[in-house]
Amino acid sequence: MDAADEAKTRGNRFFQEGQYQQAIDAFTEAISIDPSNAVYYSNRSGAYLKVNKAAQAVTDARKVVELRPEWPKGYSRLGTSLFYQKKYADAKAAYEKGLAKDTNDANLKDGLKNATAALSGVGAPQTLRQLCWDTTHAKFRTYQFALRALMIVSFVLYWTAGWGSPSLAAFSFANFFKLAAINYVSFLAYNHGTPKLNQAYAQRLIMDPATQSLLFALLFWFSTPYGLALFPVVANELVHFASFAGSLLLAVNSSLGSTLETHVFDRVMPFVVWAAVYHRVPSLVATLEVAIGLSLILELLTPNRNFMLLLVYWQLLRIRYMISPQLKNAFADLDRVVTTAAFHPRSPPIVGTAYSKLKDMLAKMVAVPEPGQQQAAPSSMPKCCIM
Repeated sequence: MDAADEAKTRGNRFFQEGQYQQAIDAFTEAISIDPSNAVYYSNRSGAYLKVNKAAQAVTDARKVVELRPEWPKGYSRLGTSLFYQKKYADAKAAYEKGLAKDTNDANLKDGLKNATAALSGVGAPQTLRQLCWDTTHAKFRTYQFALRALMIVSFVLYWTAGWGSPSLAAFSFANFFKLAAINYVSFLAYNHGTPKLNQAYAQRLIMDPATQSLLFALLFWFSTPYGLALFPVVANELVHFASFAGSLLLAVNSSLGSTLETHVFDRVMPFVVWAAVYHRVPSLVATLEVAIGLSLILELLTPNRNFMLLLVYWQLLRIRYMISPQLKNAFADLDRVVTTAAFHPRSPPIVGTAYSKLKDMLAKMVAVPEPGQQQAAPSSMPKCCIM
């Protein structure tokens, strides 16, 4: 593998892990080595869209079309980038050119459908009935919105009235996580259907982030109130709540025929802003979860220590670490900070040594065996011969 392909592979890995700026840097490195490769521009165009840089995405997509005019993917990239800029006519033209190269490309077909709908006004704000009731999906979103509203009320009660009343604080805390658990169970049931006793269903369930969120909610539902634990959940749910609330206001605006959308939403709530928020929330939640783990460790030095909560919570983090890129990044950030402090010239050598051993131990705990590794291990041991 040459240097350009190595940079592209690195960029793909960053992209899959949600580290889009690092992906852009890696694809840029690949382009600097081989500026004639359309794939590098295509990948960077997709990464630019993830960080809401539609203009740069369009530039790269046009370069893809220039370098490989017969490649449908370039037109798909161009159409998507133009659509983000709300240049629906240009996006439609790009999709049509791509379909002339490949009439069966699903992405181009979907893009053309969306661009055509946007041009014809089909993408206008929904009515309240359409948004909240007309379909099963609409009803479920409304149900989730109601649960999230109650969660926010419980959160506010805990941090306001709960300060003067321990019983109210305990009730608000438990109620918050009870509602969260109901929300996650409902989502899993809606998303995955009736439970099935087979490996494929179990694997989908385990890999769903909602399952990990459910375990988090159950853990703190039955624990003593721990205020910091509220923040990862409320950060994750608040952005969904606000997004649906914005859709509700747009629906009301559409029903009343007012100009609220023009004067407020085009400035305050554009789609790209919400896209950026959705992108950043998982990383924020992961950072908060690591902070909770550290605070539980520090509490061992106080009379409020809770060994059982500490052990169960870190076991949950261990499981999540193996499947969550955001949590891996959060721990990597923590590792950089601790390493800098532990190996500081003024730090005693024993601190650095102890941290290195602790880090190695934790790495072994979360290591995933390579395929065939467990089977190969016994054969690598010396065999015992009985004479």
